[in-house]
Amino acid sequence: MNIKQASEQSGVSAPNIRFYEKEGLLTPARRQGNDYRDYTAGNVRTLKLIRMLRMLDVPLPTIKAVLRGEQPLQQALQAQQTVLEQQAAHLAAAMQFCADLARQRPQAETLDVDACLTRMESPAPQQGFFSGWLQDYCTLTQVQHQRHFSFIPEGSINTPQEFTAALQTYAEEKEIQFTLTKEGMYPEFSLDGIPYKAYRNPGKYRDEICCDAVHPEQLDTGLPPRREKLLRIARIVLPPVCTFVAIMAAGWVVTGGAGWLWLAALASGGVLLGTLHGKVAVRRITPAAAPRLRSKRHSRYPHTTG
Repeated sequence: MNIKQASEQSGVSAPNIRFYEKEGLLTPARRQGNDYRDYTAGNVRTLKLIRMLRMLDVPLPTIKAVLRGEQPLQQALQAQQTVLEQQAAHLAAAMQFCADLARQRPQAETLDVDACLTRMESPAPQQGFFSGWLQDYCTLTQVQHQRHFSFIPEGSINTPQEFTAALQTYAEEKEIQFTLTKEGMYPEFSLDGIPYKAYRNPGKYRDEICCDAVHPEQLDTGLPPRREKLLRIARIVLPPVCTFVAIMAAGWVVTGGAGWLWLAALASGGVLLGTLHGKVAVRRITPAAAPRLRSKRHSRYPHTTG
């Protein structure tokens, strides 16, 4: 067959076939009379093997050694696996660095480039299995807190000025930069460059201030989706499990038996229900619902103004 047919059957372009011939990876026979290349089924199989190894980024010298029988294919694949694992580790570190840096919402004019280069040139040693999961869990917790958080101010919130003062006090306590963009009972502001909207959640005795990121989709954990999903489940399950283990351990120390099993199970169930109820409450209490709650509170406490 000619080079066009060999290219169609092997999936290797004609220029690459000529290049492989020049590098000594392939030596097709020549037709008598016109000296044209005559490719055989064996040549096509060799081209397919070369194509497969090149898709694995195996270097041409290594492929040449394999085709000549100078290096076993298994040995070449094992060596390439080591190279790919090193590249994968480097890419994973680069992806994590990009995610960590993006969460800080850096600016080109103010970015500490020297600190970034130092971290990139002297990466931290590879973490163990549990420490890696723990760090990812902390990352997920931090990002979820950035997307939505709440706090209870010192006094009541009845005016826009008191709302602004409460937000500013919170920022000072957390040592984060606070910038007000719109004052009101539904103020808009930014914390360390992340824009937020806030609303008041009236309580029976004290108000709660809830803050939602304006663009939560931009606050990414940088974690693989499957890993992030597992960590979200763990964030719900771990508190009741830890409560159960702690009560059982205390009961075993005190009584030396399993008589506290019912108490541990009851407390764990309460913690789990509390966690789930908190998540549902966050979804239900939105800025649109806050005025209704506030009006109900005012009807109960006529002396309160707002």
